[in-house]
Amino acid sequence: MKKIVVLGPNPAWQKTLFFERFRYGEINRAVEMQSFPAGKGINFCRAARIHGAADARLIQFAGGDNGSYIRAALEKEGMNVWNVETTAATRCCTTCLCRATQTMTEIIEPSFAATTPETSRMLEYFEAALKEVDGAAFCGTLPSGTDPLLYARAAQLAARANVPVLVDSFRDIQPVFDTGVKIYLKINADELRAMTGKESVADGLRQVFTNPSVLAAAITDGPSDAYAGDGKIFHTFRLPRLEKIVNPIGCGDTASAVWMSEILSGRDFGDAFRLALGAASANCLTAFPGSFDPAEAERLANGISCS
Repeated sequence: MKKIVVLGPNPAWQKTLFFERFRYGEINRAVEMQSFPAGKGINFCRAARIHGAADARLIQFAGGDNGSYIRAALEKEGMNVWNVETTAATRCCTTCLCRATQTMTEIIEPSFAATTPETSRMLEYFEAALKEVDGAAFCGTLPSGTDPLLYARAAQLAARANVPVLVDSFRDIQPVFDTGVKIYLKINADELRAMTGKESVADGLRQVFTNPSVLAAAITDGPSDAYAGDGKIFHTFRLPRLEKIVNPIGCGDTASAVWMSEILSGRDFGDAFRLALGAASANCLTAFPGSFDPAEAERLANGISCS
């Protein structure tokens, strides 16, 4: 089985509140609440384990009471985690799900900077893990105020180890491209527009591929068409319509995990992304982010058309 080391520097203790009908500007009483660890790195590792093609090891910052909750819950899950304890407390995020309209409202607490010794410790863990992995993943934005070159420094280490990196982040990411590390870029359409300044996905991808280190890029856009290319071939994927969405949180992370797992296992980047989109769609049918039924993911993937 392939192995992936995952940098997930900005986790969260996630509270998901379910409402029969959520009304803005009014008092809303939840009918159900679930609490669990989340964040892009955690969701990636959870989805990779369910998919079963790669073993993922997470490296994350965790501090304060929320960090303690996350560490304890991930230990119960059996997730392979290296925690860097931080002086600053880990954030809590709250998702409000309206069952009547199948809409979501996400409330994200501010995150706080990791110190220089804490970022150095994360890079030490990452360098050690690179000795025994087939790929790496950079998942999510950095905590506010954290050294913006953290990912670039990790990319330099990966480049020296000849380990390819999936990048699921878009802010301050050009220094990562500049390291020359082999990159698989997986972001959404809004992030692509913010990163490149281009309105269309095609124009944005053309700009992405001016960076010779990018081997392939995949772009999601919620339930709308998704895209993948390698600078020569460009695929458009039409997703099947879902009758009932439980929670869309974690769909992009699920896609990242399955896409990278399949690429490392030798599958073509386009067909790998079709499977990734099936898993991401199946993730919408569960309240737990980064979680899906593999049989349902396969069924949905078979319903995705590609041109």
